[in-house]
Amino acid sequence: MIYLYYVLLGIVSYFIGNILFAKIFSHAYHGDVTKSAQGTSGNPGTLNMWRKFGFLPGILTFVFDMIKGLTPTLIAYLTFGKLGCNPDIAVYVAGFCVVLGHIFPVTSKFKGGKGIATSIGVFLVINWKLALVAFVLMVIGMLFIKFASICTLGFVLACSIVELIRCNPNNWVNYIFICGILTLVFVAHRGNIKRLLTGKENKTELWRMVKGIFKKRNKTQQVQNQENVAITEEKEQQTQINEIEKNK
Repeated sequence: MIYLYYVLLGIVSYFIGNILFAKIFSHAYHGDVTKSAQGTSGNPGTLNMWRKFGFLPGILTFVFDMIKGLTPTLIAYLTFGKLGCNPDIAVYVAGFCVVLGHIFPVTSKFKGGKGIATSIGVFLVINWKLALVAFVLMVIGMLFIKFASICTLGFVLACSIVELIRCNPNNWVNYIFICGILTLVFVAHRGNIKRLLTGKENKTELWRMVKGIFKKRNKTQQVQNQENVAITEEKEQQTQINEIEKNK
Protein backbone atom coordinates (compact mmCIF):
# COMPACT_ATOMS: atom_id res chain seq x y z
CA MET A 1 0.00 0.00 0.00
CA ILE A 2 2.86 2.37 0.80
CA TYR A 3 4.29 1.92 -2.70
CA LEU A 4 0.90 2.77 -4.15
CA TYR A 5 1.02 6.13 -2.36
CA TYR A 6 4.37 6.90 -4.01
CA VAL A 7 3.04 5.87 -7.42
CA LEU A 8 -0.07 8.06 -7.07
CA LEU A 9 2.10 10.95 -5.85
CA GLY A 10 4.35 10.58 -8.88
CA ILE A 11 1.43 10.50 -11.33
CA VAL A 12 -0.31 13.54 -9.81
CA SER A 13 2.97 15.48 -9.64
CA TYR A 14 3.74 14.63 -13.27
CA PHE A 15 0.41 15.98 -14.50
CA ILE A 16 0.77 19.10 -12.37
CA GLY A 17 4.06 19.60 -14.19
CA ASN A 18 2.16 19.37 -17.49
CA ILE A 19 0.56 22.75 -16.80
CA LEU A 20 2.65 25.13 -18.92
CA PHE A 21 1.88 28.60 -17.60
CA ALA A 22 3.95 30.24 -20.35
CA LYS A 23 1.51 28.92 -22.95
CA ILE A 24 -1.49 29.94 -20.84
CA PHE A 25 -0.25 33.49 -20.31
CA SER A 26 0.93 33.92 -23.91
CA HIS A 27 -2.53 32.96 -25.18
CA ALA A 28 -3.97 35.56 -22.82
CA TYR A 29 -1.77 38.07 -24.68
CA HIS A 30 -3.08 36.75 -28.02
CA GLY A 31 0.17 35.03 -28.94
CA ASP A 32 2.04 31.76 -28.65
CA VAL A 33 5.37 31.68 -26.85
CA THR A 34 6.24 28.35 -28.49
CA LYS A 35 6.38 30.02 -31.90
CA SER A 36 9.99 31.06 -32.53
CA ALA A 37 10.63 34.70 -33.31
CA GLN A 38 13.61 37.01 -33.46
CA GLY A 39 15.40 36.84 -30.11
CA THR A 40 13.31 33.92 -28.85
CA SER A 41 13.78 30.15 -29.08
CA GLY A 42 10.19 28.98 -28.71
CA ASN A 43 10.86 27.59 -25.24
CA PRO A 44 7.87 28.14 -22.90
CA GLY A 45 9.91 29.75 -20.16
CA THR A 46 10.45 32.98 -18.23
CA LEU A 47 13.03 34.68 -20.47
CA ASN A 48 11.16 33.97 -23.70
CA MET A 49 7.95 35.31 -22.17
CA TRP A 50 9.82 38.43 -21.05
CA ARG A 51 11.39 38.96 -24.45
CA LYS A 52 8.22 38.36 -26.40
CA PHE A 53 5.44 39.77 -24.22
CA GLY A 54 7.13 41.93 -21.60
CA PHE A 55 8.28 41.97 -18.00
CA LEU A 56 4.98 41.18 -16.25
CA PRO A 57 4.14 38.02 -18.27
CA GLY A 58 7.72 36.85 -17.78
CA ILE A 59 7.63 37.30 -14.01
CA LEU A 60 4.18 35.71 -13.75
CA THR A 61 5.45 32.70 -15.68
CA PHE A 62 8.44 32.36 -13.36
CA VAL A 63 6.36 32.67 -10.18
CA PHE A 64 3.67 30.21 -11.27
CA ASP A 65 6.21 27.67 -12.58
CA MET A 66 8.06 27.93 -9.29
CA ILE A 67 4.81 27.44 -7.31
CA LYS A 68 4.07 24.47 -9.57
CA GLY A 69 7.29 22.81 -8.43
CA LEU A 70 6.81 23.81 -4.81
CA THR A 71 3.18 22.68 -4.36
CA PRO A 72 3.32 18.88 -4.82
CA THR A 73 6.72 18.73 -3.13
CA LEU A 74 5.50 20.63 -0.08
CA ILE A 75 2.31 18.58 0.14
CA ALA A 76 4.39 15.39 0.03
CA TYR A 77 6.64 16.72 2.79
CA LEU A 78 3.71 17.66 5.04
CA THR A 79 1.44 14.65 4.53
CA PHE A 80 3.38 11.50 3.64
CA GLY A 81 4.88 11.05 7.08
CA LYS A 82 1.32 10.74 8.44
CA LEU A 83 0.63 7.97 5.90
CA GLY A 84 3.47 5.87 7.23
CA CYS A 85 5.74 6.75 4.29
CA ASN A 86 9.22 8.23 4.30
CA PRO A 87 8.62 11.98 3.74
CA ASP A 88 12.16 12.47 2.35
CA ILE A 89 11.56 9.92 -0.39
CA ALA A 90 8.10 11.40 -1.06
CA VAL A 91 9.64 14.85 -1.51
CA TYR A 92 12.13 13.60 -4.09
CA VAL A 93 9.49 11.53 -5.91
CA ALA A 94 7.21 14.58 -6.19
CA GLY A 95 10.10 16.87 -7.15
CA PHE A 96 11.43 14.57 -9.86
CA CYS A 97 8.01 13.87 -11.35
CA VAL A 98 6.85 17.51 -11.45
CA VAL A 99 10.09 18.52 -13.21
CA LEU A 100 9.67 15.56 -15.59
CA GLY A 101 6.12 16.68 -16.34
CA HIS A 102 7.26 20.24 -17.03
CA ILE A 103 10.08 19.24 -19.39
CA PHE A 104 8.29 16.34 -21.12
CA PRO A 105 4.54 17.02 -20.82
CA VAL A 106 2.38 14.38 -22.47
CA THR A 107 -0.36 17.00 -22.96
CA SER A 108 1.97 19.07 -25.18
CA LYS A 109 3.50 16.21 -27.19
CA PHE A 110 6.42 16.01 -24.72
CA LYS A 111 7.60 19.51 -25.69
CA GLY A 112 7.85 21.55 -22.51
CA GLY A 113 10.13 24.02 -20.78
CA LYS A 114 13.60 23.61 -19.34
CA GLY A 115 12.61 23.15 -15.73
CA ILE A 116 14.59 25.87 -13.95
CA ALA A 117 11.74 27.74 -12.23
CA THR A 118 10.04 24.44 -11.37
CA SER A 119 13.32 23.08 -9.95
CA ILE A 120 13.71 26.22 -7.84
CA GLY A 121 10.30 25.49 -6.30
CA VAL A 122 11.34 21.89 -5.60
CA PHE A 123 14.64 22.87 -3.97
CA LEU A 124 12.88 25.50 -1.85
CA VAL A 125 11.12 22.62 -0.12
CA ILE A 126 14.15 20.33 0.02
CA ASN A 127 16.49 22.99 1.41
CA TRP A 128 15.12 26.53 1.32
CA LYS A 129 18.25 28.22 2.67
CA LEU A 130 20.44 26.61 0.02
CA ALA A 131 17.89 27.38 -2.70
CA LEU A 132 17.67 31.07 -1.74
CA VAL A 133 21.46 31.52 -1.67
CA ALA A 134 21.84 29.70 -4.99
CA PHE A 135 19.02 31.75 -6.51
CA VAL A 136 20.58 35.07 -5.48
CA LEU A 137 23.92 33.96 -6.90
CA MET A 138 22.18 32.87 -10.10
CA VAL A 139 20.54 36.29 -10.57
CA ILE A 140 23.80 38.13 -9.81
CA GLY A 141 25.58 35.87 -12.26
CA MET A 142 22.99 36.61 -14.95
CA LEU A 143 23.60 40.33 -14.52
CA PHE A 144 27.29 39.95 -15.32
CA ILE A 145 27.49 36.76 -17.38
CA LYS A 146 25.74 37.16 -20.71
CA PHE A 147 24.70 33.52 -20.93
CA ALA A 148 21.69 32.74 -18.76
CA SER A 149 22.02 29.01 -19.40
CA ILE A 150 25.35 28.89 -17.53
CA CYS A 151 23.82 30.51 -14.45
CA THR A 152 20.63 28.46 -14.45
CA LEU A 153 22.50 25.19 -14.91
CA GLY A 154 24.87 26.31 -12.16
CA PHE A 155 21.91 26.72 -9.81
CA VAL A 156 20.63 23.17 -10.32
CA LEU A 157 24.14 21.70 -10.27
CA ALA A 158 25.08 23.45 -7.02
CA CYS A 159 21.84 22.46 -5.25
CA SER A 160 22.12 18.88 -6.47
CA ILE A 161 25.74 18.47 -5.36
CA VAL A 162 25.04 19.87 -1.90
CA GLU A 163 22.01 17.61 -1.46
CA LEU A 164 23.96 14.57 -2.65
CA ILE A 165 26.54 15.32 0.03
CA ARG A 166 23.88 15.88 2.71
CA CYS A 167 21.78 12.82 1.85
CA ASN A 168 21.64 9.88 4.21
CA PRO A 169 23.71 7.13 2.54
CA ASN A 170 21.06 4.60 3.57
CA ASN A 171 18.43 6.42 1.49
CA TRP A 172 19.90 5.43 -1.87
CA VAL A 173 16.53 6.18 -3.53
CA ASN A 174 17.09 9.88 -2.80
CA TYR A 175 20.38 9.78 -4.69
CA ILE A 176 18.58 8.40 -7.73
CA PHE A 177 15.94 11.12 -7.76
CA ILE A 178 18.41 13.96 -7.14
CA CYS A 179 20.56 12.74 -10.01
CA GLY A 180 17.34 12.35 -12.01
CA ILE A 181 16.37 16.00 -11.55
CA LEU A 182 19.89 17.09 -12.48
CA THR A 183 19.89 14.86 -15.56
CA LEU A 184 16.47 16.10 -16.70
CA VAL A 185 17.53 19.74 -16.54
CA PHE A 186 20.78 19.11 -18.37
CA VAL A 187 18.95 17.10 -21.06
CA ALA A 188 16.49 19.98 -21.48
CA HIS A 189 19.49 22.33 -21.92
CA ARG A 190 21.36 20.08 -24.35
CA GLY A 191 20.85 22.60 -27.17
CA ASN A 192 22.20 25.43 -24.99
CA ILE A 193 25.22 23.33 -23.99
CA LYS A 194 25.97 22.54 -27.62
CA ARG A 195 25.71 26.22 -28.59
CA LEU A 196 27.93 27.21 -25.66
CA LEU A 197 30.61 24.78 -26.80
CA THR A 198 30.41 26.06 -30.39
CA GLY A 199 30.17 29.75 -29.43
CA LYS A 200 26.68 30.14 -30.89
CA GLU A 201 24.67 30.52 -27.69
CA ASN A 202 22.30 33.49 -27.57
CA LYS A 203 23.33 36.18 -25.11
CA THR A 204 21.01 37.37 -22.37
CA GLU A 205 21.46 41.09 -21.74
CA LEU A 206 19.69 41.10 -18.37
CA TRP A 207 20.92 44.61 -17.52
CA ARG A 208 19.52 45.88 -20.80
CA MET A 209 16.24 44.05 -20.25
CA VAL A 210 15.89 45.58 -16.78
CA LYS A 211 16.79 49.05 -18.08
CA GLY A 212 14.21 48.56 -20.83
CA ILE A 213 11.49 48.28 -18.19
CA PHE A 214 12.29 51.72 -16.76
CA LYS A 215 12.74 53.28 -20.21
CA LYS A 216 9.36 51.97 -21.25
CA ARG A 217 7.80 53.35 -18.07
CA ASN A 218 9.43 56.75 -18.63
CA LYS A 219 8.25 56.79 -22.23
CA THR A 220 4.72 55.87 -21.16
CA GLN A 221 4.80 58.64 -18.53
CA GLN A 222 6.01 61.17 -21.12
CA VAL A 223 3.21 60.21 -23.49
CA GLN A 224 0.69 60.50 -20.66
CA ASN A 225 2.06 63.92 -19.68
CA GLN A 226 1.81 65.11 -23.28
CA GLU A 227 -1.78 63.88 -23.45
CA ASN A 228 -2.60 65.69 -20.19
CA VAL A 229 -1.04 68.91 -21.51
CA ALA A 230 -3.03 68.61 -24.73
CA ILE A 231 -6.27 68.06 -22.81
CA THR A 232 -5.54 71.06 -20.56
CA GLU A 233 -4.80 73.29 -23.55
CA GLU A 234 -7.98 72.12 -25.26
CA LYS A 235 -10.02 72.96 -22.15
CA GLU A 236 -8.43 76.41 -21.91
CA GLN A 237 -9.19 77.09 -25.57
CA GLN A 238 -12.78 75.95 -25.09
CA THR A 239 -13.09 78.24 -22.04
CA GLN A 240 -11.79 81.20 -24.04
CA ILE A 241 -14.24 80.46 -26.87
CA ASN A 242 -17.11 80.28 -24.39
CA GLU A 243 -16.12 83.66 -22.85
CA ILE A 244 -15.91 85.28 -26.29
CA GLU A 245 -19.37 83.99 -27.18
CA LYS A 246 -20.79 85.34 -23.91
CA ASN A 247 -19.33 88.82 -24.58
CA LYS A 248 -20.89 89.06 -28.01
